Amino acid sequence: MSIEAIIFDLDNTLIHRKQAFAAYTERFIERFIVAEEPAIRAAVVEQIRLADQDGYRDKRELYTELHVDLELKNPDTSVQEMLGFWYGEFHKFTVLMDGAKEVLSELRSRGLKLGIITNGSLRTQQAKIDRVMLRDYVDSIIVSGGVNIQKPNPRIFELALNELGIVDPGHACYVGDHPTNDIRGAQSAGLHTIWLEGFMTWQETGIVPDYQIGSLREITGWLDRRSYSTNKEEGAS
Repeated sequence: MSIEAIIFDLDNTLIHRKQAFAAYTERFIERFIVAEEPAIRAAVVEQIRLADQDGYRDKRELYTELHVDLELKNPDTSVQEMLGFWYGEFHKFTVLMDGAKEVLSELRSRGLKLGIITNGSLRTQQAKIDRVMLRDYVDSIIVSGGVNIQKPNPRIFELALNELGIVDPGHACYVGDHPTNDIRGAQSAGLHTIWLEGFMTWQETGIVPDYQIGSLREITGWLDRRSYSTNKEEGAS
């Protein structure tokens, strides 16, 4: 069965969220937190990284915790001010994953339809997409905050397939880093899956991705091998 569409996760798939968050954290500390000594600063950076839970922590909950636990430069700083800083600044640190645009361009040149499905607030995710100018590289963008459905719910994958005009999910593939939200979710909707390793530990049981990669650049090789295998089978029939 030929692949007609490839849909991507955003954070830690098309963009390097971990790298962006590390840079943002330094700026956040400069703005709000007392952490002059290198050892103290390093400890604060790690505390914030862990509290963020790879982006899956509710942001008001996160900044309420940091507001209480960290020493503020200005005691009058509010949680709302910290939240405003997040929404106004984080997207500015967005960086593309290595090879992202080159791979998207190559896939589009092959006639494939391309999409993005991402969990998160509509405001933040759209800002990140526009910061690195990804919008023109894809045909569909689904943000959970805009449709009130989150991965791994299969309905969000079905929405993307409908936007792309793909009737049979077996003609589509999903690429992501999260074993549950991306791989299990996409498989439950009937899509093929590619797991981008290196960001999340694989703890899922009962499922395996169709393919495992360490770089986005490996996707085209997978397509070539899959196309060869499909053509060979059709020639033998």
